[in-house]
Amino acid sequence: MGTGLKLGLMPTLFATVAALYFAQAVLIPLAVAILLAFLLAPVVTRLERWRLGRIAAVLIAVGTALAVLGTIGWTVERQFVDVAEKLPDYGVNIQSKLRRFQGAAAGSFSKAARGVEATLKSMAATQPSTAPSTIAGVTPLVQAPDSRPGEPSLPRISPQNPLPVREYTEPSSPLQIVGHYLGRLLSPLATGGLIVVLVIFMLYHRKDLRDRVIRLVGHGRLLVTTQALDDAATRISRYLLMQLAINATYGICVGIGLWIIGLSSAEGRFPNVLLWALLAAVLRFVPYLGPIIAAAVPVVLSLAIFNSAGVFVATVGMYVVIELVIINLLEPWLFGSSTGLSIMAILVSAVFWTWLWGPIGLLLATPLTVIVVVLGKYVPQLRFLDVILGDEQVLEPSFRVYQRLLTLDQEEAGELLHDYRKEKGLECVYDQVMIPALAMAEKDRHTGQVDTERETFIRQAMRDLIEELGDAQRTDNAAAALAEVEKNPDSPASGVTPSISKEPSVIVLCLPAHNEADEIVGLMLAQLLELKGQRAIAASQVSLASEMLELVQEHEAGTVCISALPPAALAHSRYLCKRLHVKFPELPTVVGLWTSKADPKKSLDRLACHGPVHLVTSVGAAIAEIHQIIQPLLLQCADAQAVTHGKNCERGAAGGDDLRGP
Repeated sequence: MGTGLKLGLMPTLFATVAALYFAQAVLIPLAVAILLAFLLAPVVTRLERWRLGRIAAVLIAVGTALAVLGTIGWTVERQFVDVAEKLPDYGVNIQSKLRRFQGAAAGSFSKAARGVEATLKSMAATQPSTAPSTIAGVTPLVQAPDSRPGEPSLPRISPQNPLPVREYTEPSSPLQIVGHYLGRLLSPLATGGLIVVLVIFMLYHRKDLRDRVIRLVGHGRLLVTTQALDDAATRISRYLLMQLAINATYGICVGIGLWIIGLSSAEGRFPNVLLWALLAAVLRFVPYLGPIIAAAVPVVLSLAIFNSAGVFVATVGMYVVIELVIINLLEPWLFGSSTGLSIMAILVSAVFWTWLWGPIGLLLATPLTVIVVVLGKYVPQLRFLDVILGDEQVLEPSFRVYQRLLTLDQEEAGELLHDYRKEKGLECVYDQVMIPALAMAEKDRHTGQVDTERETFIRQAMRDLIEELGDAQRTDNAAAALAEVEKNPDSPASGVTPSISKEPSVIVLCLPAHNEADEIVGLMLAQLLELKGQRAIAASQVSLASEMLELVQEHEAGTVCISALPPAALAHSRYLCKRLHVKFPELPTVVGLWTSKADPKKSLDRLACHGPVHLVTSVGAAIAEIHQIIQPLLLQCADAQAVTHGKNCERGAAGGDDLRGP
């Protein structure tokens, strides 16, 4: 999306926010009704599958929800009345505990209080004295000229000292008082009734409303609009249902915990356990602040009512343990990726919607933000909303690693690579992360966007990271081999040290086509081959083409892999491949044009290299081709070992030119 398009959206966004703010009296009931409809829609659908009519299913679902809410409200009201009746007793206990606390802390607090008092007295003594008549701007009373002795003096009236006037409002009539309170009572009742009517209407006409929305915004984009609506409905319904289940579980655990704490205390049971359990379940719908508010009153009561400090400690510990279990175990298990919001998006949305709509906005923050993220996912012009608020990675692993290396942060790049290796394996790390990152570095180097310092750092960091990853993989392989031996002592691997393996008989030589980047990929390939039990050697990029040919002859390599990275990979690999096949016409050769997106057949034709040549674009494919090439050589080497009774297999494999066949 271009910069001009983004700037063009800004007035629209500001206008939308302004409309949300000034039309909140209408939009808040509508938003609440929509979310309740999302919550009850699965219930209505299930009832309709049980062969109930649509009207009956809607009325049963809405009536049940209202009954549950009414029962909770009535229970909370009765419990609050009971708490209000016991407040005087609680006040006496709190005062006695405060007196004991003040007596225990009298030493330190009294010294501080005396120091503050002495300081205030010294400051007051240094202030100049003020006449009583001029204190606080009060004009002294001057006896009026026409006043008689003994009569009260009146202030002299002047423009500088006008006569003070006090306004008394007319007392409200009984009818006005009744109307005032009746209006305050009827306003929330009317809003609640409007929400109920909207919920019933939306549930009954939900399919028709969906068709109208598709017709309104999805003309010509039927598939995308349908996917967006289904995605939003699934995310919001799942979020609301899972949040309801989690909050109910939280409230039940709080009630059981407080009941057990009171039952185990010698001073009596914990008061109003049902109230605190219901409040915990209801207030947890408020993000972040809800659990704190729900726990505050029971914690204070445990400190005020019970003389034992153990009840206070147990209450605080219970809330902390339950909240930690809910956050770390239950919510990840039930939610998963249901909302698709990042943690930062949830925090920002809570602040934004609270500022916009107050406490109701805080309750609706997450579901409303889910709708915004879904819009950003399916509407190209709002894609930035999905990038900012969504929980998906906006950068591929290769871009993330390359960005860390550009900032000279090898440690964080290593952490990303180690995490990816544990998840995907070392071969995927090289193919999907490190080689693409190295290709981006090469592209920036050719265009002059990377300075010499960063270029040197990136290449050396790549070498260090290859060694680290290889050592970590060897450690994991050794641990897995030992675990397999312990699990199955009769296996052929028992009695053999995992780090010691029989030396292979066929050598694979990895030759860089041109520069250090080609050599680094050759190191990756050689390391992977060694980890799979194959002997491989990576040549240095400082070697000339003639020196590489001598290496092939010296080591009597069974096959050769030419490593080449874009942008000049094809030209450099063509030159080396021709030189190889002039001297070794039957030598099997694998040419790795790493990260190349070109047609392999056309690239192979452009190589114009006669002989057994195999073209690959990833180290995984290179390993597979090399395995197919050397497998016949290994079998021949094994036969030669059996005939010569333990002679060096490498000599037997290199003794005749027929072993270099394809």
